[in-house]
Amino acid sequence: MEQQGLTLPSVDEMETLIDNLELSKLRQILVAIHPADIADLLDELPPEKAVIAFELLSIEVGSEVLDETGSLVRQELLDKVDEEKLADLLDELPMDDAAEFLEDLPDDLSDRLIMLMEPEEAAEVQELLGYEEDSAGRLMTRDVAALRRFWTVDETFRYLRSLEEDESLHYLYVVDRDDRLIGVVPLRRLITAQPEATVESIMVDQVVAVPVTADQEELAEMVARYDFVSIPVVDEDGRFLGAVTVDDVLDIVEEEATEDIQRLGGSEPLDQPYFAVSVLQVVKKRIGWLLLLFIAATLTGSVIKLFENELNIVISLSLFIPLIIGTGGNAGSQTVATIIRAITLDEVRLSNIWQAVRREVSVGLILGAVMAVAGYIRAIIWVFDTDPNVAFVVALTLPVVVIWAITVATIIPILADRFKIDPTVISGPMITTIVDATGLLIYFLLARVILTAI
Repeated sequence: MEQQGLTLPSVDEMETLIDNLELSKLRQILVAIHPADIADLLDELPPEKAVIAFELLSIEVGSEVLDETGSLVRQELLDKVDEEKLADLLDELPMDDAAEFLEDLPDDLSDRLIMLMEPEEAAEVQELLGYEEDSAGRLMTRDVAALRRFWTVDETFRYLRSLEEDESLHYLYVVDRDDRLIGVVPLRRLITAQPEATVESIMVDQVVAVPVTADQEELAEMVARYDFVSIPVVDEDGRFLGAVTVDDVLDIVEEEATEDIQRLGGSEPLDQPYFAVSVLQVVKKRIGWLLLLFIAATLTGSVIKLFENELNIVISLSLFIPLIIGTGGNAGSQTVATIIRAITLDEVRLSNIWQAVRREVSVGLILGAVMAVAGYIRAIIWVFDTDPNVAFVVALTLPVVVIWAITVATIIPILADRFKIDPTVISGPMITTIVDATGLLIYFLLARVILTAI
């Protein structure tokens, strides 16, 4: 692994230096490495050795590394690093990042660290934590340059030179006497403008901003739509409060994707880093859905019991139960993943639900035809000597089940989204379970009709 021509040490090399107590040499190596790369290296070390390496870092670098480390190392740091030092590290972080770090901690530890922070930083963090979780207010940074419309370009440059290094300068926002947001100045316009030009003459007065109460998903959608590097945040009266930068938006995207993946697996999302969550909390997150899916899965057994006479008469029908429910479940899972993604991108909604259904059913017809041929060949090989008519039942059932599964997997997520229910919550395993039971019902009904008629 390299960093701008610098070869990063391997994990084995770092462990050797720690084991041999060559900590001065390790410190010299770490000084030349970017904090994000240090965090990656610490994540690969045994947690106890990661703490030793972390203690060698300066407060400035350590704060960035703390913000980048994975949950296992972070938990070890929380357990082993002195709380006063942790508070100093949080003082160095942008306050939105410090607030995000603190919100993942137990309340008692979070309160203690805030008490140990510098009063000004602690007050700002508490203000951010006072906003609704997952809102723009919780994510914004207040370290943003605010200009006055009557300033000249020359005066603006003098003001910018006086700012601290951690001030965000992606865009320069213009406010009036009441701190209401009235414009934005892109850096390029400022740099190329004449020194005597006023801010008002070069600002863009059509400003896109988000209310402080905006949900983080809405915020991420707006940044993606307008290709912003940062987006301003205002209160209900239009007063400028701060801005959310693109690095925080990327964290939002990752967080939302993580939640969706966990929900698709039939589990409530974890609200803290993986290793910071106790085993009991993980059980609580999973047990509800597991019990619900267990109850739903009994439908499959009920269907089998309902048609046990047919099974007793034609034993070979039971051979194809896994094939039928597996094919239906897989077809449904493929569709639901595609539809949920399309809903997220606002490509599919209730207004075009039938267009989506027609499209997916067309796909299902083709897939079903292919599966019917494959199923017939497989069934002939298995049961020709006993009852070749079963192969015909299987071949007819597969396309019906595939089309049914695709239809269910298309409609349910769209309806859920329309009624403000997260589609991922009722999709995935739930749709698979429903399709399993109804697929068997289709299979046995067709078997009863066809085998009786024959």
